[in-house]
Order: sequence, then C-alpha cells, then structure tokens
Amino acid sequence: MDLIRDSGHIRLLISSHLLRDIDDTCDEVLILKDGTIAAICNLEEERRSHRSFIEMETVGATDAFSASIRDLGCECATFSHGRIKLVIPDHIRTRDLYAIAASQGVQIRRLNHRRDSLEDIFLKAMDIDLEARSHVGV
Repeated sequence: MDLIRDSGHIRLLISSHLLRDIDDTCDEVLILKDGTIAAICNLEEERRSHRSFIEMETVGATDAFSASIRDLGCECATFSHGRIKLVIPDHIRTRDLYAIAASQGVQIRRLNHRRDSLEDIFLKAMDIDLEARSHVGV
C-alpha cells in the first residue's frame, strides 16, 4: 500500500463492506446508496471538519442527564447499558460533563475521546440517524 500512496499518481478502486479495512488503507471514499453516489470525501478532511467525539459508559444516566448535556451544545446519542456518544463543541471541557454527572448522581465509568470513523461518515451518507438507531438497541 505504501507504494501506491508514495507514487502520488496511481488511483486504486476498492469495493468493500469492511469499513475498518477501508478506513485503515484509503485516503478518499465514495459511498453509494441505491446505485447513486451518496458521498465522496477525503477521510482526513472529513474527520477534521467534526468536533471532538467522546464515548462514555455511565451508571444511572437518565433522559435528564442527556438533556443537560444537549443544553451545553453537545450532540448526544444514547445506547443500551448506559453508553452515550457525544459530539463536543470546542468550548466544552470534560470537566463540564463530570460536573453535570455529579449534580445528577450519574457515575461516568469510562470516557474515551475518539476520531470520526468511516462508519460514522457512512451512516451520515445513508441518512441514518444515530439517535434513532439507539432506540432499537444498536
């Protein structure tokens, strides 16, 4: 793969459903939906255009906890077993999340910063709402 990247003028088209492999090896992706182009993007540019992502595992989180996080300006998707995924604006700090959790008796058991994944980009291109997916146990 280094030979292809270093040459600068060779393009290789890979068709795959293995998003992790594509994410690890490709610089650009073209996503098809129903036979038409749903998205074309440079993966690094796409990741840089998004805010910080955080994945949390919580105990005792309620709808009020999610609402308080949204009131900060965060995008928030809740999943089963206390898992929460957030998109954090630049002005929000991790301590703000802990302060809300402490005030509502919520335990944050794990908190990881992460980058936007190709799966996230794919879901946006398919117009699949992460919040809606959370309610069906995904």
